[in-house]
Amino acid sequence: MASGNLEMLKKTSNNESSDECYTPNEAIYPLLEFLEKGYTYYDCTSGISSQIVDYMNENGYDCESSNGLDFLTEDIVKDIDIIITNPPYSKKDKFIKRCYELGKPFALLLPVSSIQGQVRGKMFNDYGIEILALNKRIDFTKKGSPHFGVAWFYHNILPERLMFR
Repeated sequence: MASGNLEMLKKTSNNESSDECYTPNEAIYPLLEFLEKGYTYYDCTSGISSQIVDYMNENGYDCESSNGLDFLTEDIVKDIDIIITNPPYSKKDKFIKRCYELGKPFALLLPVSSIQGQVRGKMFNDYGIEILALNKRIDFTKKGSPHFGVAWFYHNILPERLMFR
């Protein structure tokens, strides 16, 4: 494997060193069709930077930042309606579980392969899941040729269980 491909694989692997990937606007745009204005959205992983918060607010949605609070251990803002984020992929099961525990609708940008997994599969069966599959791969690194696809995993938002955009 070429050294560039090996470095890219390390950057997007399932480990904490690969978790710092900012969400390009082209990944956020397809979900706006299904989100209503008038709700308060909460990006539970925003801190130093939040392209999700910025893009949604620029497009007329009310999206609040977590301001670096740890979503997995700290109380969230009480008057939020919908959780929306691109969580650290190494902690995706913990984020999905926490979202279900909070009982709020959510949209999580995850690798397409997240549809598989015994723990996730049980949660999806028990609580339900909707998926908005993106028709192209999103380039998180801006270096071209992304090697994995992502989808928005929703709960209590989409009109159908599986959609493509």
